Amino acid sequence: MRPLVRSLLIATACLALPAGAQAATPFTAGSGAYPDVAVGSDGSGHIAWETVAANTQVGYCRVAAEATSCNHTEILNFPGSTEAQSAGKARVFAPAPGKVVIVAGCWECPTGTQNRTYRWISTNNGDSFGAPLEIGTGPETSGSGAWLDDVGIFVGASGANVKAALVDGEFGVQFATGGLFVYGPEVVRLQGTTKLVAASNDLEVVKYGVFKGGTLNAASINNVGNWEVDKTLTSPEPDNSETALDSGPNGVFLTYLNFVAGDDHIALRHFDPGTNTFGGSTFIEGSSQIENSSIGAPDSYQDPSGRVHVVWTSLYEGGRLRYTVSDTSGSNFSTPGTLAASEGFYQPEVAAGADGRGFATWTPGISGAIRVVPLDPQQEPSASAPDTTPPSVSGLGIDSRTLRPGQSARFSFQSTKAGQAVLTIEQRFRGTKKKRKGKRLCVAAKKRQKKNCTAYRRVGEIRQAVTAGANTIEFNGRIAGRKLKPGRYRASLVITDASGQVSRTETVNFKVVGPKKRKRSRR
Repeated sequence: MRPLVRSLLIATACLALPAGAQAATPFTAGSGAYPDVAVGSDGSGHIAWETVAANTQVGYCRVAAEATSCNHTEILNFPGSTEAQSAGKARVFAPAPGKVVIVAGCWECPTGTQNRTYRWISTNNGDSFGAPLEIGTGPETSGSGAWLDDVGIFVGASGANVKAALVDGEFGVQFATGGLFVYGPEVVRLQGTTKLVAASNDLEVVKYGVFKGGTLNAASINNVGNWEVDKTLTSPEPDNSETALDSGPNGVFLTYLNFVAGDDHIALRHFDPGTNTFGGSTFIEGSSQIENSSIGAPDSYQDPSGRVHVVWTSLYEGGRLRYTVSDTSGSNFSTPGTLAASEGFYQPEVAAGADGRGFATWTPGISGAIRVVPLDPQQEPSASAPDTTPPSVSGLGIDSRTLRPGQSARFSFQSTKAGQAVLTIEQRFRGTKKKRKGKRLCVAAKKRQKKNCTAYRRVGEIRQAVTAGANTIEFNGRIAGRKLKPGRYRASLVITDASGQVSRTETVNFKVVGPKKRKRSRR
């Protein structure tokens, strides 16, 4: 949660995007806290939030596809007129054409009653909503969760607990052990099944639970015997937090923040319903300098075509809301871009329709303006599209710059991509300038010729497959079976990736000195 806390310190500044950004201009839909967004089959965005007024209400805005203003707004009241405060954020869903469902919880609504959750339904695309219906009690149904439209049940998540609505009682199923420090609880349904997945992070460790399937009703979902609980990630990175789940045609994906000082990552894992485990992680934030400036608060959404949309925050130059989207296989992600800049971005949410268009929403602080922006209309990546980004190599070094003939050494470096590395060894020599084919070159000098230039001649090379990240190349002291002679040398490194893209050349200099002379003993 540390990047989220840091993001609250950003002062609200100008709202203009930096030069070259492709995103639309953000707009304000209202005022309040904890906004959520859904996208209907017609591309309309539906935003709901807690108003944080004297009497707590739910704000609502509908916005046409790619538009930058609401075309309909409404304030929804809880029953009675003496609400004190909301117990959780409002959640909005667009489960069918023309249908909008909003779920929100409150305290003291009606007067003297705490921890109640209500549901509003519109069947005319948000033009009007029916009266609020109480659907549950307890913090687990206070606004964070999933709407199961086919059975008309809201499944809420709070802390380390999950519970189906329409059931009294304070607690539901505890899907993960944990105390007070449990954050980011979410629950989703594996599309086309009766299986549910819930996740949260507890003291920098991601934990999750799986409802194994069966009858989707409150009694079954709230039976802990139907859950696999307290599960953890396979081979987890240290210090993981800020979990988010999405579900769609490509199954369930988990996104989370992997905190590494100076090099945080937005990690993605895919759920395997056969083993009820999450696979290995992929980092999707890219290598931009913006992603090395305290990123966090990731949220993800899988649209009806299978694209995975991910947003996160960065403190770079006053604040950035970053965005990337996958192809329809959920595998290949676009180069991250900036949706909005120069303001705070508290707990952003994202959603999109089948055509990939959608919206992101946030508040500059814990509460304030409800900000909305259409998603960046950048070209969608394709699984068959050629890779045009070359590898980047940095930090090439050698563990000793002074060697003796036959002495081994280790070259170390960083690469942004996997590929084939070629390390070329060249020896420096003094030569003479000659004109060849209209060019003046430095060539080896013959005896008694004036030596007036310096150049390098190739000695040999080392080829090795490398991975993204830190790499080493071991030099055994010999090239083509021969020791290096005393002299000055340079090593030049290039990497070629699988698509043929070649990195820039990185070099490091070293020298080879002759063997130590033995001192003659006097007799």
